[in-house]
Amino acid sequence: MKHRRSRGAAMLAQMPNGLSAIRFALAAIWIELAARGHQGRLAFAIISIVGAGSDFIDGRIARRLGVASGSGRWLDAIADVTFVLAALLSEAAAGAIAFYIPILIALSFSQYAIDSVVLGGRAARPVRSRLGHWGGIINYALVIALAISPPPALAGAIVRALAPLVALFYLSAISERAWLLYRSR
Repeated sequence: MKHRRSRGAAMLAQMPNGLSAIRFALAAIWIELAARGHQGRLAFAIISIVGAGSDFIDGRIARRLGVASGSGRWLDAIADVTFVLAALLSEAAAGAIAFYIPILIALSFSQYAIDSVVLGGRAARPVRSRLGHWGGIINYALVIALAISPPPALAGAIVRALAPLVALFYLSAISERAWLLYRSR
């Protein structure tokens, strides 16, 4: 009986990582649907909402269960950027958003990962950033808006019109991190 409890506890402890890992599968599904020219927005909307929801709850569950870890935080961050880039690169290929947006997101994440190692001294966990947190929210807002309503529909048209401001945000985030790295030396 004790073995069952410990096995159940171990499975429960892996739930947050499982929720993060879902985003890798969702990224693959998004790419597959986009590659096949799928036009039904409901599927993309569901995928984007499940992806955002899993990101919203995985860390909360890990902290609640007392199993939050540096490796879990890295898994969460890598799952986020994989999902967001898969969705936004697919949308860029379809002409819904400029390619420079996912490219800037990839550059920003790369800098985040490198800075986490440099600033954190081979950090077991990523270094938190206020702009990075807002960047994650913006990433999911872009994905959800384009999933539900790509251009020329209203939400997609707004996203397309705001793309230069989004680019300025990511350039600011990259500049801030570079400045913080420079100041730390």
